[in-house]
Amino acid sequence: MIENGWNIECNEGQGEYLPETIIKRYKNIPKQWREFIGGIKCMMSSDDTTWFLCAEDFVTQSDEAFQWNEWELLSLESVEDDTKWQNEIRKFWDNHLPIVMSVKGCYSYYAIAIKDGSIVHGSEPEFEECEIVAPSFMYFMEKIVKGEIQL
Repeated sequence: MIENGWNIECNEGQGEYLPETIIKRYKNIPKQWREFIGGIKCMMSSDDTTWFLCAEDFVTQSDEAFQWNEWELLSLESVEDDTKWQNEIRKFWDNHLPIVMSVKGCYSYYAIAIKDGSIVHGSEPEFEECEIVAPSFMYFMEKIVKGEIQL
């Protein structure tokens, strides 16, 4: 990633950095991903358009920054008067933990599908329509390193 111009800042020590709200919402978070974000403080493309969500990103931020669940919030806002659709959107995001966000070209994301640990990719306008790109976080990272997935 560094060779591709990414800005990476590591945590000084490995540890558990996820807020309790995330741990409660998402059961079965893959150990490999938790270890990964325990060691990474910031990981962003050189043009600041794509970034891995790290532990600090899951803490509520100001209104000026993108929230870790920004795409969920946008989807909910788009159907604000439709309770049925809001429930469907929440159900989707309760089962998909965002791990990479991008504003490069269009709003998009990569997320962990909690049911099986696979990695999915989705984009606007229908964020909840996604496709599996890797069977696990480790395979996802391997595909990035091999250049099979371009972030």
